[in-house]
Amino acid sequence: MNFIDSVLRRHYEEWGLAAFGLGPQWDTVMITPQFTTSRHVVGLVFAGGTHHPALVVKVPRCPGDNEGVHREAEMLRELTDLSDGRVDGIPRTVATLEMGEHTVLVETALTGVPLDPQRVAGDLAGAVALGVDFVAALPCTRPGPENADWYGRTVERPLEALAALLPGDAEVSALVRRTHELLGPLRDSTLPAVFEHADLSHPNLLVQAGGGLQVMDWERSSLYGVPGHDLVFYLQYLGESSDMAFSRVAQLAAFDKAFGPGGWALAPLREHLVFRDIDPELLPLLVIATWARSAATLAFRLASEDVPAPGSAQLRAAILDDRDFWLWRHVVTSY
Repeated sequence: MNFIDSVLRRHYEEWGLAAFGLGPQWDTVMITPQFTTSRHVVGLVFAGGTHHPALVVKVPRCPGDNEGVHREAEMLRELTDLSDGRVDGIPRTVATLEMGEHTVLVETALTGVPLDPQRVAGDLAGAVALGVDFVAALPCTRPGPENADWYGRTVERPLEALAALLPGDAEVSALVRRTHELLGPLRDSTLPAVFEHADLSHPNLLVQAGGGLQVMDWERSSLYGVPGHDLVFYLQYLGESSDMAFSRVAQLAAFDKAFGPGGWALAPLREHLVFRDIDPELLPLLVIATWARSAATLAFRLASEDVPAPGSAQLRAAILDDRDFWLWRHVVTSY
């Protein structure tokens, strides 16, 4: 019996696991991603004789690195409460448990089919509609007049944290400085805060049987996000998938095709901003802000004890090879 199975058996009655279809016997498949920014071991728990998981259990890979699972559990509870359960297609938190230096998160599984690049390429328009509907359903969490420090919280301080990973690096310092220059008009704008997932791409996306997007992995989410961020991120994923753009150069070309002059992604993004009562003239600046902010999340994604020390050549290589960093640099230098 593995660690996850032993936890589930010990708390079977307390957590009411029978309600999720788990009887005396179940099967657990362990997933241990090996890429640098993966922080968790994941267990998929299948009721006996079934082909779809009933539960997902997440445990930090490194002892004490519990921030991600705590954030995911908190954000899922907040989203459920704020929407009165009306946001469909998200996991529900079943339980969290402190086990020494590890926090165990148990949540319901999503069982749709993956919205992978092949599926996107087969129906780009349908994939766009799925994402537009999902992002529009995420609640506004703070009106503009009450969201005065939005820029410092969502752009300035995250970029400071990223720059601190590479102190004195000329390229990163120049990108940060130029980003703030470009975003001056946006910084002075009044924007509401919205619930934000911040990683709407494969493999976090599924399509449920009756239609509608299902979204998992909420560890990067925020209660007070920036309007448009999720949709920009999602549409870029769709553009890369539609063009089967897997190299960095091809991903930049997909960005230009989607968000450049006459780009196919501009219309749905503009309509979304109007829906949020935001001046669509701010669209180019919100695109810049999206990739600056997403690149800055490396300071969170790399926050585990086996990551190279700040300022090291290994860490610089990991940051500069990141897709979101490439997109940030591309949109800033080509503006």
